[in-house]
Amino acid sequence: MAFAHYPVTVSVESLRHPKTSILASSSSESLFSLAFSSASHMSKARKLSSFSKFSRIDKAKAQPQEADQSLADAFTHFKHLLLPITDRNPYLSEGTRQAVATAAALAKKYGAEITVVVIDEKQKESLPEHETQLSSVRWHLSEGGFQEFNLIERLGEGNKPTAIIGEVADDLNLDLVIISMEAIHSKHVDANLLAEFIPCPVILLPL
Repeated sequence: MAFAHYPVTVSVESLRHPKTSILASSSSESLFSLAFSSASHMSKARKLSSFSKFSRIDKAKAQPQEADQSLADAFTHFKHLLLPITDRNPYLSEGTRQAVATAAALAKKYGAEITVVVIDEKQKESLPEHETQLSSVRWHLSEGGFQEFNLIERLGEGNKPTAIIGEVADDLNLDLVIISMEAIHSKHVDANLLAEFIPCPVILLPL
């Protein structure tokens, strides 16, 4: 199966201001990499049609304004976002909090729905602070303007988190997955398997 990857840089600061274009401040110090990985099968054709613009822009060395507009147009097609939670910190790690804030900002700006999937190799009974963690997720999303979201708990299955993320994204036909690089550095998510298991674009947020 062939995959296409288009790395793009976007300002995180602009996500925090709904009235400002998401690409208004490309020179900001606070940036994250938007790594697009799209499978080349027909069910994902709608995504690939959007991302093909990036390669043409890159080759033609288009002006920043043109590239910014094309990226902003692509975001308008993301109507269902997946937010995986893979750490056990009951109050959420720094990377997870960043991913939650980014998901809330994107969803609010583009009118998208959020699905949270909590993944842990242990059973729920073995996680005494599990409910505290869920409360933390709810609180941080509400801070971003989201009182309602979908929740999926995948606990004690023994499968790799990357495979579970891909399965959920595929089953729900999700448009975008948002993950902190912290999850990769901590070995919760295998970066080498992202393109293999996840059938939609992925945002990787650096710490």
